[in-house]
Amino acid sequence: MTDSSASHFPQLFSPFRLGHTETPNRIVSTSHGTNMASEGIPTPQLIAYHEAKARGGCGTVMMFGSGAASPLTPIMNNHVNLWDDRAKNGLRDAAHAIKQHGALAISQVTSMGRRTNLHADIFGRGPSATSCELSPAIPHVLTIGEIEQITADYAQACATLKDCGFDGADLAFYDDQLPDQFWSPQTNHRRDRYGGVLENRLRFSLDVLEAIRGAVGREFIVGARVSGDDRLPGGLSPEELLEIIQRLDRTEQLDYFTVTGGTISTFRSRGWNIPSAYYGLGTFVTLAGRIRSTVNTPVIVTGRIVTPAQAEQVLKSGAADLVGMTRALIADPDLPTKARNQQPEQIRVCMGSNEGCIDRLYFGLPIGCVQNPVVGREQSWGNLTPATKPRHIVVIGGGPAGMETARVAASRQHQVTLLERDNKLGGAIQIVARASGWESYLQCVTWLKNQLQDLEIDIRLETDATTNLIRSLSPDAVVVATGAEPRRPNLAGANLPHVVTVSDILSGSANPSGRCVILDETGYTPGATTADTLSQLGYDVEIVTRQYALGEDIGTTVRAVLHERLLRTGVRITTLHTPVEITTSGVRLMHVLTDEERFIEADTVVLSSSGIGRDALHRELGEGNNYELHLIGDAFAPRHLRHAMVDGARTGRAL
Repeated sequence: MTDSSASHFPQLFSPFRLGHTETPNRIVSTSHGTNMASEGIPTPQLIAYHEAKARGGCGTVMMFGSGAASPLTPIMNNHVNLWDDRAKNGLRDAAHAIKQHGALAISQVTSMGRRTNLHADIFGRGPSATSCELSPAIPHVLTIGEIEQITADYAQACATLKDCGFDGADLAFYDDQLPDQFWSPQTNHRRDRYGGVLENRLRFSLDVLEAIRGAVGREFIVGARVSGDDRLPGGLSPEELLEIIQRLDRTEQLDYFTVTGGTISTFRSRGWNIPSAYYGLGTFVTLAGRIRSTVNTPVIVTGRIVTPAQAEQVLKSGAADLVGMTRALIADPDLPTKARNQQPEQIRVCMGSNEGCIDRLYFGLPIGCVQNPVVGREQSWGNLTPATKPRHIVVIGGGPAGMETARVAASRQHQVTLLERDNKLGGAIQIVARASGWESYLQCVTWLKNQLQDLEIDIRLETDATTNLIRSLSPDAVVVATGAEPRRPNLAGANLPHVVTVSDILSGSANPSGRCVILDETGYTPGATTADTLSQLGYDVEIVTRQYALGEDIGTTVRAVLHERLLRTGVRITTLHTPVEITTSGVRLMHVLTDEERFIEADTVVLSSSGIGRDALHRELGEGNNYELHLIGDAFAPRHLRHAMVDGARTGRAL
């Protein structure tokens, strides 16, 4: 650590002892799922994903979400089976990959308990025959023998980790997993020594801790991730959770607590569990501070800590001893190094989108990042290699796809000219970020703009890319990233004066009046966020979708919060209906299953439809040119921000 970095972030870059081991700084990548393991074994892709954070300067890297302690647990998110000898080589490789960069390597250790579904090969086993909102299947009730077996499996899993070179184990005592299922009278109806009074309900957790310490000793780090507030109706209150945490603290068996909030057991609590941009920065700092003030065990805080300055302030406040910056490190694994080097403007700041990371897991996909297309591709895209022969690249369009292409190409030493017809960069994101709660999306544009300026790219705003202009630039390659334009569906009345698009609303070019009806055909965010924006402004809003539920393609952590916002402001949600005709006074709808028709009144009709790629210039340039030609982003096919960034990154590397 240099004196200059210490003066800027003295707390953040100071070492700290976790148990008997010192971590070089206070930055933690906490345990989280990736969907990258294969048959319970760590893959090179999974290891490379975590190694990027250690290489970038993170002091403590917690791997796996989850690391299954026992074969008596449901399979979730392609997790790692710590109980399987076949995983040991991968575990050794993982520990080495992290520790070679000076970081601590810690693995999550879990048992999912009752969390299961009817499609699972290994069914849930819980303290009692109770289900939850998001996992309605009734689990098998654990026998005393099975409880003792799982307890022993925890100890063996931690011994395996120690054997394989890990520095510690991160026990999942939160999120409706087996330990906290035993804690709560809501999920524990047992009448034996594991149920009833709190002392009995804690017995499993305490037995697990004792067994682990007997297997690994005191030199091995053992911590627990806990919730300060589950937000579960009928569940444990914050006061009851605090008492449990204090009892765990008094055992002196733990080296840290990682404090979070919520649980994935209910739709509402899941939205808070991994807080999106709809929640404030430092979501769980107050919870962590409350716990830190009453325990002797060090505390790691999680939840939307996204910049070094914010992290430093949290540490100075005394709310926590270390800061979990997991999604911030997904967005930019080099955040610690950039902070050390006093380059905060170079940090790609997490927007809190959740679309690319946690919500991809809930769709059964590997983890990624909306802003950072390298995530999950570290092995192939981790390093940018200089171009063999630098060329002149002309990029047409200053949206995310065009900017990312320009950034990557210029970083590879190509000469890049970027043409944008608007007076500013950002493309459609400039409009998306005007939706209520989506302001953080501008951070993506800001970061890309800073990168382009640092690379001294020739940026020409308010410039129409004509064939003559492009020819005059003598390019070796042209990349067309001209975006998409709003589309009006082939629907009677779609061109009436009171019919507008979501882009018209968010850009401010349309002034809605009276009762607003939004016709959503995308199943994604534009319609729902526009409904939210209008309702927050006091409009009477109804949104119509042909799907079973509004926003079926929106990630679950965002969808839950968005639905709650809509319902609390009185937005009416009509599902399984498609518009037949728009009239001057409203919209005629038809039920998609029964063909039954109904009419709803509307003063303003808002169309939320997929756009049409602006590819005319690409077709025009394709005739008789002597340069390489690419069509990318929404100009190729209207999609999401993540796709635009991937297209740009891929094209910039291919040039």
